[in-house]
Amino acid sequence: MGLRALFNGDGWSLATPLFLEGEVMRLQAHVPEQLGGVLSSLDDIAASKDTDLIAVGFMTYEAGVLLEGSTSLFREPEGTPLAAFGVYSLRDASRGAAARPQDRFTFDESATPTVSFSPDEWARGVETIRAGIACGDVYQVNLTRRTRLRAGGDPFALAGTLFRENPVPYALTLAGDGWAVVSNSPELFLDADFAAARAASAPIKGTARRQATFRKDAEAVSSLLASAKDAAEHIMIVDLIRNDLGRSAVPGGVSVWPLRQVKTFRHLHHLESTVRARLSPGVRPSDLLKTTLPGGSITGAPKRAALRFIRGVEPCARGAYTGAAGYVRGSGRAIFNVAIRTAILHAGFADYHAGGGIVWDSDMAAEWAETETKSIEFAAAVAGNEGGIGRESGG
Repeated sequence: MGLRALFNGDGWSLATPLFLEGEVMRLQAHVPEQLGGVLSSLDDIAASKDTDLIAVGFMTYEAGVLLEGSTSLFREPEGTPLAAFGVYSLRDASRGAAARPQDRFTFDESATPTVSFSPDEWARGVETIRAGIACGDVYQVNLTRRTRLRAGGDPFALAGTLFRENPVPYALTLAGDGWAVVSNSPELFLDADFAAARAASAPIKGTARRQATFRKDAEAVSSLLASAKDAAEHIMIVDLIRNDLGRSAVPGGVSVWPLRQVKTFRHLHHLESTVRARLSPGVRPSDLLKTTLPGGSITGAPKRAALRFIRGVEPCARGAYTGAAGYVRGSGRAIFNVAIRTAILHAGFADYHAGGGIVWDSDMAAEWAETETKSIEFAAAVAGNEGGIGRESGG
């Protein structure tokens, strides 16, 4: 069947919904040694000057660990390739839905979900990170947990449900051979124009749940902006991303504006900043991905120390979750999301992760509650499962 892709949201600089199938080429890495070939092909596409040519796909978190240089921390992702891209002609793209309206995605209500952390195990993980902070080994670590459910059907039906429940700028669904990645992400990882020598990243760090009344919702925003914990957590990550982008930028070519603005979605408020860079001459997609993956907002600071804590505390690989999904185009444009709010479908399972940044003054119960808040749209999809989730026009 090949690799199929569906873009939704207004952040892609593409007319969406946009459905792509029938790739002219597949770029995949199943083992670390194949990553270099994928990156080299992405560079060639960006330099081709063929505006109709587009490579659409994802890099897993584990691919990012390898590109960062922490090879001893690598573990194999489960159910998907390490990286996968389909190369398409935009002339052949479809506008609108990706499959038939009667297609369904179904969760098995009789099967008990399995979780990577119990609440007690989560608490111990938080304390391990806090102990590392107390020793000065790390300042912040993004800790995540996975819920696995029995499920099956059309991944584009699940994508449509998640997007309708929470419209976001950077939704992308990728369906391959026996696997799918359904990313309903609000977060921009990279927006790069290599012809214009510029790039930007917009990290999200800091979350508050929407409230039922205007007054209470305004209070939630005020509390989020006034939170010293959220401010410290956010500024640490912005500084890390400034450094990451700076490695590919001209001297003095990195700026931040706006800083800590509130971005509001259907269920959540987030704090977001935008980091911009003027790229050094000759920077390619591979150079930028090597200096920025995995994204700072889903690792912690310092990044390499945070990666060690993640590997030591989290019991399973993240896979496409907290990797990057998006495209590289022959025009020299590349846009990737941070693959949060992302379901990974494989072998009759749906894996859904959620997490948050742990700092010294983190409270275990509050951090656990934040992961529940970030899973609202997926929980709603599971709860609305009777008869299967259908997909409406628009993907």
